[in-house]
Amino acid sequence: MFTSASGIALVAPICYGGGMATCAFIRRGWPWRGIMGAIVLGGALFCLAPVRGMEDSAKVLQSVVRAAREGYLAGLEPLKNIHDARAGDAVVRIIEDKKTPAAFKQRIAELVAQWPWKGGLDYFEFYLRTHPRLSDEMLRFYADLGCVRFKPFFLGLLAPLKTAPGSDIKEPARCATALRALGRFPEQTEAEVSRIIALLDEKFPHVIRISAAEALGGIKSRQGLPALIALVKDDTVGEAAQRSLYRLTGQDFGEEADKWNAWFKEHGQRAELKMLGVADWETHREKKPAAAPEKQEFSASFYGVKVKTRHCLFILDSSGSMEGERIRQLKEEMSNLLAGFQGKPKEMRFGIIIFHSTVETCLAGRGLLKNDPASIKKAARFVEGLQAFGATAMVGALHFALTKVLPGGDVDTIYLLSDGAPTDGPPEEVLAMAHKIHEDFRVRIHTIGIGEAVKPAESQDRQPTLLEQIANRTGGTYTTR
Repeated sequence: MFTSASGIALVAPICYGGGMATCAFIRRGWPWRGIMGAIVLGGALFCLAPVRGMEDSAKVLQSVVRAAREGYLAGLEPLKNIHDARAGDAVVRIIEDKKTPAAFKQRIAELVAQWPWKGGLDYFEFYLRTHPRLSDEMLRFYADLGCVRFKPFFLGLLAPLKTAPGSDIKEPARCATALRALGRFPEQTEAEVSRIIALLDEKFPHVIRISAAEALGGIKSRQGLPALIALVKDDTVGEAAQRSLYRLTGQDFGEEADKWNAWFKEHGQRAELKMLGVADWETHREKKPAAAPEKQEFSASFYGVKVKTRHCLFILDSSGSMEGERIRQLKEEMSNLLAGFQGKPKEMRFGIIIFHSTVETCLAGRGLLKNDPASIKKAARFVEGLQAFGATAMVGALHFALTKVLPGGDVDTIYLLSDGAPTDGPPEEVLAMAHKIHEDFRVRIHTIGIGEAVKPAESQDRQPTLLEQIANRTGGTYTTR
């Protein structure tokens, strides 16, 4: 294959010579020689056409890469029509670039999923053979592709979970990504569904349990219904179980396990599977009347937000602007909460991260504290010693949580409190980090804004605050004080 420059340099003289010879032969009355000259000219033009096509596609791919860098989503659309190896190389560069927004990567996966297999998606089959240890970014891309030919690869990522104890599982977030990929394939064998059901067990990290519950909602099988019904009241994966049950059955009994069991007894074994999407669930929930408040066995709350969790992390602002009444109230809220933890099961875990100009922690190494008297006493001393000073290193606090605490995969909820904007990075960086925490580890982030003035929801010029955006994007609740 010619490169653009060398191809044109070689073919152009042939075109010129063939054209001149054809004209000369015809003028001299040598038609057969003129025909031969025309053949030479046509062949040269035939060779030149692909070279021009290559030049055009190269320019288009350059514009696509530039659009990804500059944040121009519509500029990715030409990828629908270019699916050669160079397009594959461009896709890999964009996906591997950590600065590319998640929404852009998802859109690229949607476009690439439309490529034909031969001369298109088979590029990524070859890439997988030569890169069996995909980066986290490429692994998410393969999951988003939803290509059934890669299903064996994702099943292989779950193989170590058969023998490893829950606490010894390495890289649970990658296993969770594999589960989310498998949830895109409706057709699964009984053995494959059984493997996913087994991962709902409490011995596995939260990120694996919730990803297994989500995956079952996309698999056309009644086999998982009893296991999902058993989890509808679970503190951490209950909502995911309810969502998957609705996607499969079209029914929504919320946390009412008795109603679910009665329905399954009557219809379960022969129920028509609806195979609804997540968007259908969200639309349904928006239209559904709010449920009446129910009595909670455990009534502890943090600034009015119910602490319904097994493994939680508190990320708290103690910058200079929190001085006075704000830091006093924070100490009081945390002290009351820690006292309330004595009513929680011993299996519960918790941790505290404080941020001002730097980050301070109250953890067990890099893991969460046990819910026992010694840990509660340690945390109480830490809270009592809080002082308000310095800047607002919110980016640093989230980065510490993302890289040091969350990789174990067992935090299910974060409570983030602040009274100001970050001083160690732009708000967009905070949002991107919160999104990554939620996507990688399926962690819900509840946010508490101290002293934030929020306009009424009906105000036309109302703009959501940073903390409100974080809660909205991670399935959490937003509260102001």
